[in-house]
Amino acid sequence: MTKEEILAMEAGKKLDILVAQKVMDHPMPDFIPENALDLYLAGAPIHYDSWSCVCCYDEGDVPKWVPDPYSSDISASWRVVEKLTEEWTKRNKPISIEVIEVIYDCGAYEAKIETWNEDKYDWNEPIFSGSCTAAPEAICKAALIAKDVDA
Repeated sequence: MTKEEILAMEAGKKLDILVAQKVMDHPMPDFIPENALDLYLAGAPIHYDSWSCVCCYDEGDVPKWVPDPYSSDISASWRVVEKLTEEWTKRNKPISIEVIEVIYDCGAYEAKIETWNEDKYDWNEPIFSGSCTAAPEAICKAALIAKDVDA
């Protein structure tokens, strides 16, 4: 996927699936637990890596896997930052992932990733700017671009 394609994506399920698979290295499980509906109805859905097994009434209560809401929940997107930092540290490749918040009359932010490769400064530019409520989306996009740059 190109940088432009990633930046054009909207927050939501498609972006969350890409992050779960490409950044978190958690493919969608290929099984559905027998008691998935019972557990879901009891308020204890099955969670496996980056995926939760849910059952929606309007879809016939058929269990299906949905990704964690990385692009809309800051606590989920912060796990993306931790994963990349841990991964790049193990490989002795410094990385800095920043969400810079500037507050004037309303919140605004920039998200950027800095990486270094053999003492060469690879990439440092704002990935996404906008309201602070969209920071999880920016983190996800920055992480996907960093993974593609690293590939």
